[in-house]
Amino acid sequence: MTAMDVDPLQFVEIAASAGCDRISIFTFSPQPVLPGQRSRLLFPTLTREMQLGMQQSLVAHGIAVIGVEFFPITADVNLAEYVTGLSLGRALGATRAVTHIHDVDGARAVDRLGALCDLAAKEELTIGIEFTSLTRGCDSIQRASWFVDQVQRSNLGIGVDCLHLVRSGATVKDLDGLESRYFSYAQICDGFGLGASSDYMTESHDRELPGDGDFPLEAIIRSLPAATALEVEVPSAKRVKAGVTALEHARRAVARARELVDRATPSR
Repeated sequence: MTAMDVDPLQFVEIAASAGCDRISIFTFSPQPVLPGQRSRLLFPTLTREMQLGMQQSLVAHGIAVIGVEFFPITADVNLAEYVTGLSLGRALGATRAVTHIHDVDGARAVDRLGALCDLAAKEELTIGIEFTSLTRGCDSIQRASWFVDQVQRSNLGIGVDCLHLVRSGATVKDLDGLESRYFSYAQICDGFGLGASSDYMTESHDRELPGDGDFPLEAIIRSLPAATALEVEVPSAKRVKAGVTALEHARRAVARARELVDRATPSR
C-alpha cells in the first residue's frame, strides 16, 4: 500500500532500490467491503498470468515475498474465491496472508475464519487478523485475541497496524497484556492525534512517514515480541498529488522506519 500507483513488478524494483529484502503484495483484491472503497482497481493485484514475470523479477532483485493480501471474512464470503490467491502466494514464497473480519455474527465469523486458516494451512501460510474500528466484526485488539482463542488454529495470529491500533483506542498496555504467541506481524506508519475513531478511511490511505506524527511508535515496537515481522505501510495521497515518485516515497518511508527500529529494543 506504500506504492499503490505502481504495478507489482515495478514494486519489486522499488523495494530493492529502497533497501528492502521482503515485500507484501496483493494476490486477491475483493469487491469493496467498506463505505468509501472504490473498485477492485484500488489495489494493484498480481494475477496468475503475471506469476512468471514476478518470479523472475524477485530473483533478479534479490527480493522475497513474505505476505499476501487480503482475504476478508464477510457475511456472504465465498472462501473458494480465495484459493487461487492463497496458492499464488505460496508459489511466490509467501508465509502469511491477511484478513479483516467484517461479519458481526461472531459464531459464523469464527467458523469461516477457521475454514480460511485451514485453506491457508494447505498452502503453508499463516493468517494475520488486522483489527480495525472500520471493520465491525473485529474492531479491537481484544476482539482479535478472542478470535485467536475461539478459532484455535496454530497458523492464526494478530497483525498490529499502528494506525488501526491508535484509532481503535488501544494503547501499548493492550499489547503488553497479550502473550507473544498472539502476534503475527506489525505495520509501521505515523499520524496526528491519539483519538479513537470509527471513520478514518481517508486517513487510512493518506498516512504520515514514521516520525512526522505523534503516534508512540517506539513504545509500540518495544512492546512487540522481537520475532515480529515489521512492514512499512505508508500510503500517501498527498505525495501523489505533490508529484513525489513512488520510489522516492518508499526510500523515505523505509529510512524513517529503520531509524525507528534501530532506536527501539524489544522487551521480549
